[in-house]
Amino acid sequence: MFHILVAEDDKNTRRYFQAVLEEANYTVTTAENGAQALEILGREHIDLIVLDVMMPEMDGYELTKELRDV
Repeated sequence: MFHILVAEDDKNTRRYFQAVLEEANYTVTTAENGAQALEILGREHIDLIVLDVMMPEMDGYELTKELRDV
């Protein structure tokens, strides 16, 4: 089973992605911003990230840069 992280600041969009992916039998974890997503990535195994690029605190571009620098 794949574990997908959905990082999206819009609550309705985040919930929609979660519902659709869970209906397809994926395990889904959600984050409201890039900083929260980075924290989740530090403690959980994630197979795929669905990432919004325009988020508060840490946007998708900054998160991607952090992940590439590791």
